[in-house]
Amino acid sequence: MPEKFIVNPDGVQRASVPLVALAERLSNAFKAAGARLAADGSRAWGNDKPGQRFASGYVPTAEDIIKAGGGVGEVLATSAENLRAMAKVLTDANEAAKTTTGRLNGQFGGGQSRGGGGGGRGGRA
Repeated sequence: MPEKFIVNPDGVQRASVPLVALAERLSNAFKAAGARLAADGSRAWGNDKPGQRFASGYVPTAEDIIKAGGGVGEVLATSAENLRAMAKVLTDANEAAKTTTGRLNGQFGGGQSRGGGGGGRGGRA
């Protein structure tokens, strides 16, 4: 017997909300870090030989981290959009199943057409 798969579209929709907030926070933090790194007065390591040696390792690594961090924010924002889209698809599929079940019940003498179960919120998808 196949396993049951239960989906709560409202829960899927709600799961996107914290992802949006986290994506914004991360994006803002990495933008601020990038701006700080690029700012003229932020070269705390100085311009002498040891400072230049430090900067030669630090700056490219910091830039890579900032770029990757911005990418994480984008991935989280895209994931939130995908969750919202998934919730809509699940809700639409459920409504279509209810409509189809109702029509079939009406055609085959199932009594009053109430739309059938169709999965319902939190039902089988």
